Amino acid sequence: MMRRTCGCGQVTTAAPPTGVTGGPVCYGPNVVTAATLLASTDVIGIERAADLMGALFRAPVSTGFVSRCLVRLDAALIAAGFEDALKDSLKAAEVLGIDETPAPLATAAASAEGCGNPHVYAVRTMRAYTGGGPDLVWYGAAGNRTKAAIAGFGILDGYRGVLVRDDYGGYLSYDAGLAGVQQCLAHLYRYLDDAYTIDPQSQVWTRQAGDALREAATAVRAARAGNRASLDPALLARLRHSYDQAVAFGISVNLSRPWHKGKHPGLILARRLKRKAAQVWLFAVRFDVPATNNGSENAVRGYKLAAKISGCWRTLATLQRHCRIRSYLATARSHGHHPLAAIRDALTGNTWMPPHLA
Repeated sequence: MMRRTCGCGQVTTAAPPTGVTGGPVCYGPNVVTAATLLASTDVIGIERAADLMGALFRAPVSTGFVSRCLVRLDAALIAAGFEDALKDSLKAAEVLGIDETPAPLATAAASAEGCGNPHVYAVRTMRAYTGGGPDLVWYGAAGNRTKAAIAGFGILDGYRGVLVRDDYGGYLSYDAGLAGVQQCLAHLYRYLDDAYTIDPQSQVWTRQAGDALREAATAVRAARAGNRASLDPALLARLRHSYDQAVAFGISVNLSRPWHKGKHPGLILARRLKRKAAQVWLFAVRFDVPATNNGSENAVRGYKLAAKISGCWRTLATLQRHCRIRSYLATARSHGHHPLAAIRDALTGNTWMPPHLA
């Protein structure tokens, strides 16, 4: 920045242009937004982002500058109330998916109270998996994987729509207040395959149950593509009968089958598939509900890559900051807003806000 010294000894520094923050070295909004975007991705760490700024744009910046860019964007999102607005929109959606994945913290942070098992959670609408449309994607982080942590996010408490999920116990207490639950078929396919490998001869029932579900999922996709609102009743009845028959056989064949500890895994799985059959088959009668939770699993996959590249987050607060920024950029991009424009808008006090989706 230009400085001039008056004859009286007073030093005057020029005011920075609009969109430029003061400091020993100042950069304009284009450099700030580019650095923010690079550093907010899951596959580029802060040091690499700083290096790329110099290589790509001839704007050699420090890692401290890049970190401050993230802090500025996060502060702008908090001031605008973006996260609360996003949660309100999610709670108004008819179908949500939820998933979580471990997210390592530095040793000092992980040893803090309540941070012994840090996880990143993703809650999202599933329109892209049932016919297209913009989606809402929220990321959050907690120091553990407990029901209290999930409740603390303030999304599922009071939610009355359909939840697409795996069978993790932290979600089970919400079932009574929901319009429905869809068990992720991708998880069930893996469980069925695991049971089959124990003994292909006695656990052949798992193949019949899995085939029925796969055929139903294929039929639903074809019906949805053909603008039909439901499956042929005879087809659905045949597939459901095949599934029920297979599960009943799985219970019968494993009822007295020995296992080295507790009940046979095939028996546990078969009983669960019978007990939760309505949750397994919801996708076949509601076409706005996807058969799998792959959308939520894909959403949190980036955090696994980030952990491989950067190793860990220094604190839970920095992980939560990353989640907030990713929520903003992912949802804005889904609604057709370029991430650079979304960042610039937020930094200039015009934060993009999510709409309510039915």
